[in-house]
Amino acid sequence: MKVVFLGTEDVSARIEISKFFQDIGYEIEIIGTEKEDKFIKNNIKYQKYNLNRELNIIDDIKTILELRKILKSFPNNTIIHAFDTKPTMYLPIASIGLKNIKVVRTITGMGRIFSEDSIKNKILRNIYNIVQKTISKNIDFTIFQNENDYNYFIQNKLISIEKGEIVKSSGLNIEKFKLSCQEEVQKSEKITFILVSRIVKEKGILDYLEAAKICYENGYEYNFLLVGQLDTDGSITKEILDNYSKYVNYLGRREDIPKLLKQSDIFVLPTYYREGVPRVLLEASACGKAIITTNMPGCKDVVIDEYNGKLVNIKDSKDLSEKMIYLGENKDKIEKFGQNAKEKVKEFDIRKVVSKYDKIYQELLKD
Repeated sequence: MKVVFLGTEDVSARIEISKFFQDIGYEIEIIGTEKEDKFIKNNIKYQKYNLNRELNIIDDIKTILELRKILKSFPNNTIIHAFDTKPTMYLPIASIGLKNIKVVRTITGMGRIFSEDSIKNKILRNIYNIVQKTISKNIDFTIFQNENDYNYFIQNKLISIEKGEIVKSSGLNIEKFKLSCQEEVQKSEKITFILVSRIVKEKGILDYLEAAKICYENGYEYNFLLVGQLDTDGSITKEILDNYSKYVNYLGRREDIPKLLKQSDIFVLPTYYREGVPRVLLEASACGKAIITTNMPGCKDVVIDEYNGKLVNIKDSKDLSEKMIYLGENKDKIEKFGQNAKEKVKEFDIRKVVSKYDKIYQELLKD
């Protein structure tokens, strides 16, 4: 059976799951916008296509036509599985009338227009719903990563119940990630909080900075680490980060995340961005970290309040600081939550995701 994973600039994240599918006999190919180096290194067939991340009608039409040309080249009964917002919307359009493929998509969250209420976003949501209803007839199956997104599509009649299912997260190779967290490191005597994310406001970066400041001003001098690349949207600038340098140590983009997690005690993600299931929460859990995150779709699928972490209100730095102090002053809770996190994350093991995808693919080809 041939399966093609379609994504964008981070499609190399599908390499690991591709290897699992190859091990059980699938022929795998990946289509994305990255350079081909990583795919060649991992012996995975790869095709590159062009995509403008922003809305540009001419570029979008060119992308759809380019994808259609690629899709026509595949043999009968090829499953094309798309991830990310634009591919999941363009694939059904590019596949109109094609009989050689089955179209599968994963909704990896609802994105920015569902993260904040505004007149503009309400208009965009209506447009989103219209587009989703229009393309739904060209989609064979839709996978959701959390219940909220699934329920939204069902309640708004964007898909039929028999053509959708929840598969929580894209999976994590838990045993492999645990091993990467076993390196001996020197830890600070102070309680250390860490946030790993793209540096954009929707991830709650400002709330994290403010909460760290509140802790400091109330006499709690914990270590606060912030890791991630500044985003091109400019919502958070280096100047803003520098204003909080007294309280938070910004490390920029790093490749040694397991080591940094090992050096930390508590992982924080105060996001209000509508994600599927944030991978960083799974990685932190696999490393046995207590977690503080928001009561958002995806996040609350990973964190149960008072079991493996604390849930906080969105855009509420005061609530966040209180939960930081609550854990920071209670080392027994940190240890207990960390152990429970290792148990909870087993639900998201990549082998379970592969098994569920395999079942969906097999059922589709019976039709």
